[in-house]
Amino acid sequence: MSTRVKLWSAFVLVALVIVGLVVMGVAKASSYYLTVNQTLQEHPKPGEVLTVSGKITPNSVVWNSSTQYLQFAIQDQAGGRSLTVAYHGLRPSDFANGWPVIVTGSIESNGMLKASNLLIKCPSKYTAKN
Repeated sequence: MSTRVKLWSAFVLVALVIVGLVVMGVAKASSYYLTVNQTLQEHPKPGEVLTVSGKITPNSVVWNSSTQYLQFAIQDQAGGRSLTVAYHGLRPSDFANGWPVIVTGSIESNGMLKASNLLIKCPSKYTAKN
């Protein structure tokens, strides 16, 4: 094989590896979340990891600062059924009733979502100023 063919073969191989890495990165970064109603309709199996979006149901928050245990319910923006979430860790400072959240975790056998990641979305930060 000539040097030119070897060089082009190496270039094509490197380009394919780069394209493969980009495709995998985009696929992981573009993961989506389910609504509460979608999650409850799909009946996820215990241990299944999923990401759910909803708003914190008013008067559902239970916080134990000594054990850093947070339990609350979420529901879709329009209301409807709710999903109970359990989270161990520091309570986010901007955690409030009615605020939208995105929760990643696994479903337990009792139907509760055991959260490994909790993201609070602050609606006031994303509204247009008048």
